[in-house]
Amino acid sequence: MLVSVTSERKTRIMKKALMHAHTAYMVTQFNIDNIKILQDLGYTVDVACCWADDDSALSPEAMKARRKILDDLGCRVIETASLRKIFNISELSKAYKQLKHEVETNKYEIVHTQSPIGGVICRLACRKARKLYGTKVIYAAHGFHFFKGAPLKNWLVFYNVEKYCSKFTDLLITINQEDYKNAQKFKAKEVVYVPGAGVDTNKFVASADGRERIRKELGIDDETTVLLSVGELIPRKNHMEVFEALKQMKDAGKDYKIKYLIAGRGKIAEELQNKINELGLQEQIQMLGFRSDVADVFAASDIYVFPSHQEGLPVALMEAMSVGMPVVCSRIRGNVDLIEEGVGGYLFDSKDASTLVTALDRMMAKAEIDRRAMGSHNVAVMENFDKNHVNAVMKEIYSNL
Repeated sequence: MLVSVTSERKTRIMKKALMHAHTAYMVTQFNIDNIKILQDLGYTVDVACCWADDDSALSPEAMKARRKILDDLGCRVIETASLRKIFNISELSKAYKQLKHEVETNKYEIVHTQSPIGGVICRLACRKARKLYGTKVIYAAHGFHFFKGAPLKNWLVFYNVEKYCSKFTDLLITINQEDYKNAQKFKAKEVVYVPGAGVDTNKFVASADGRERIRKELGIDDETTVLLSVGELIPRKNHMEVFEALKQMKDAGKDYKIKYLIAGRGKIAEELQNKINELGLQEQIQMLGFRSDVADVFAASDIYVFPSHQEGLPVALMEAMSVGMPVVCSRIRGNVDLIEEGVGGYLFDSKDASTLVTALDRMMAKAEIDRRAMGSHNVAVMENFDKNHVNAVMKEIYSNL
């Protein structure tokens, strides 16, 4: 009996999995729970990604802290070449060779990859291992680059690349309904829908005096309606449209007392501040940079604004919904999975600032009690996207692969 138990234990320990993404941010932001689930199922988990990511939304200190999380979990970290730029052939080739070597040397039972470019390179690198060792390849699409309203070139290039690579995919995970429908046309052995990476619905608990403290710090009185956006400062997040909308409202003489707060860091921070100055909106807009007290910033705000051009299933929006904020967001894939027009908020065209003005007008016309009801509805919606629910789904996926 002892020999049998020991043998079984060794068999469990020998199971190997590789968690791969194009950047360390992607691994640590969306896959820590997946790593823990695999470990609980008896896998040793290696992590492969590019750690030298100049475009990361995290500070160097935060990246060090995340590396420590992986170290504490006992993960071997394989630092690959960059997979961000599609035309950087030398880096893509280097990453392909690195991944191919690791996959064929370690004979992983499971390889879980994600992101458009990284997912392509990794799946191509796994072709031989799938045939020789039975490696199962999971590809999590956090948002296809082809979508309703995307440029024709995205459909011509990315659609056909994804369709081709689906032949080398044992399980294709989609996180929104539009992608799920499109993926049905591919040749992956199985296509599933998972409600995102999961949101910790209890993450943002404001301090007792959070609203008052933040408003006092920022010089905002009780009569001012605070709009808030939280996240990475990159062009895709489309903060400029909010600026244009606020400018239109100001020029039209609308007498709303509004303050728009932007929390986050990113490569276009200076560009955004210059645009604020150019439009003369210094009194209406304030950039907060990175904040460690986001829960209190949420508490100090009244309406969440999410103007992004492109998303898979946006975590930032879900986190705002989880704390009960009414929402004004762009009518794009992912967002429409979360917000029903007039129920949890209002939708607008991400390329037309006048539609955002209309959405803001409708929200501002709502009584406070009605906006609170919208926020309460959003809290209820988030129960289906809670990380505990998503983790249970992922455990079942890994177990049945």
